[in-house]
Amino acid sequence: DDPHTTFLTRRNLAAVWANLRAAGAPRLILVMVAASLEYELPHLREAVPGAEITTVRLRASEMTLLERLQHREVGSGLEYHRRRSVEQATLMAREENRDGVLIVDTTAKSVPAVAREVLRGVGW
Repeated sequence: DDPHTTFLTRRNLAAVWANLRAAGAPRLILVMVAASLEYELPHLREAVPGAEITTVRLRASEMTLLERLQHREVGSGLEYHRRRSVEQATLMAREENRDGVLIVDTTAKSVPAVAREVLRGVGW
């Protein structure tokens, strides 16, 4: 009754955060695909109560997404991932004007360059 493992993921996140917090971790960086922040944020707030959540959307051109998939995906799943990535990017683009969301375009940027831009954007 949890086809997208939303509730399992929330329970796991709550347990991981409790353990990290007990060990003294001051923050948590969670990486995920969230097509709908309206849907995902309440689950995150429940799993990490009292958290100050900063949302960062990494965006790339469709051509870049498809190129990256070509290098990453092998086998029969490539076409599925191509369709799904474009679909997800379209859904996420609809929420880009949401207040408090940092948008970072990753097209033609290295991973370290994107990381620096994200860290600057969130004030770290």
